[in-house]
Amino acid sequence: MTFAHPLIGLILGKELGYTTAFVVGSVFPDIDHIFVLLKNKHFKPKEMFEAMKYEKKYGEIYKTPYTHSILSWIIFSSFILLIDENIGLAFCIGYAIHLLLDAIDTDDKQYFYTLKKTFKGFLPVFSWVEIIVGVVLVALYLI
Repeated sequence: MTFAHPLIGLILGKELGYTTAFVVGSVFPDIDHIFVLLKNKHFKPKEMFEAMKYEKKYGEIYKTPYTHSILSWIIFSSFILLIDENIGLAFCIGYAIHLLLDAIDTDDKQYFYTLKKTFKGFLPVFSWVEIIVGVVLVALYLI
């Protein structure tokens, strides 16, 4: 649900305030993608897209447990909550929704890191369903 993450943050921010915190929280877990792309020297946009869409083909994992786990959600959200309660709550909610949306993706995820148990959803990354959901979310935001 790559396109949905920032859109959900924008919609929540529009309705509840703290837009920046909702958006940052809803996209923050994907910061690990940047490190995986750089590590594997994917610098061209088409190559980046292909590598993230076809993880298995490239032998790469983009949803690392360092940002895509309940443990990381607790650690990062707690840190922001200590700085500011309202901003932290918005960040925390955005982050949690990100993890929930990722649960339906077919990528492997270790939500209970440090345990090795992996979870896998049913919806391929960058699928037509994801694009339709993105269009619906844009429409909701614009309403």
